[in-house]
Amino acid sequence: MVYPLWYLVGLVAFWGVVPFAVLAAFDRKRRGKRGLSTRHQQWFWAYVFLAAALAWSTLFLFWPMAKAVHQSFSDFSLTSATATHWVGAANYARILSDPFWWRTVLVTAVYVAFTLPASILISMFLAIQILKQPQPLQTFFKAALYLPGVISPVVAAAVMKGIFHSGDGFANALLQGVGLSAQNWFGDPALAMPVLIFMTWISANGVGVIVYAAAIGNIPSTYYEVATIDGASAFRTFTSVTWPLVKPTTVFVTVTGLIAGFQVFAPALLITGGGPLQTTYFVNYHVYRTFYYQNDFGTASAMAVLLMLLIVAISIVNYRWLATDVEY
Repeated sequence: MVYPLWYLVGLVAFWGVVPFAVLAAFDRKRRGKRGLSTRHQQWFWAYVFLAAALAWSTLFLFWPMAKAVHQSFSDFSLTSATATHWVGAANYARILSDPFWWRTVLVTAVYVAFTLPASILISMFLAIQILKQPQPLQTFFKAALYLPGVISPVVAAAVMKGIFHSGDGFANALLQGVGLSAQNWFGDPALAMPVLIFMTWISANGVGVIVYAAAIGNIPSTYYEVATIDGASAFRTFTSVTWPLVKPTTVFVTVTGLIAGFQVFAPALLITGGGPLQTTYFVNYHVYRTFYYQNDFGTASAMAVLLMLLIVAISIVNYRWLATDVEY
């Protein structure tokens, strides 16, 4: 425990001192005098207060990320009888030529395509309905809808497995109550993915509701008054006033939803095991099994890097597509 602590202390000192030295050298070269300019003095104090956070991120985020990238170019494995060798891009070439890798990417993309747009619409609809309520009820509903987001994935998975249990689960009891036959929800290839998507619809809207409620609540009421005077319908008011003015929030919700969607892991691990017939074998679950079950750390690291690049590329495309300069 001593060594990580000293590493953290050293990194805090690094992030607290090095930016000051770089800015001082820049100002000395540009202005020909010692000391920081007024603007750079503000930057310096920002770095001082951010030093602890940057040190923590360096030790537990940036360094492991760099280690994973380096490891992705090797054949590192704990079960290997020989020393680790540098294999260059061989891991990446093997992954990109593997049909099963692309199958897991497709499975994940299908999950994202069916969960993200619906979650955005559900979150916005719920936020609009909440804002129509008195303030105490707004607080209650915001907290109630956000609650599933802070529950442990293990607990959420246990609840969902109980609801959709193939025997006496609540879903089957409901079907049998209306005269329909019980279903093997997580054992049927045609039902497993739709059930996971439905689970996301009803349990993953807390953050979206909170940010949309804040964004819609900050839209000046005069815009809605003008729309009412002009005789605009509720739908026209939404498309001409609400939707354009919350577009920056939609960008945020879309990008964060894409990141979370492509990193989906818990349902496959805790509920379906990637089945049935690999219909819920998400790409992140594939990385996990390659790492822990096959002990092929080099290939798993390459998969993780490819997944990171995929998420970054899709996020940039969506940001460019949805970004707007609308302010209110």
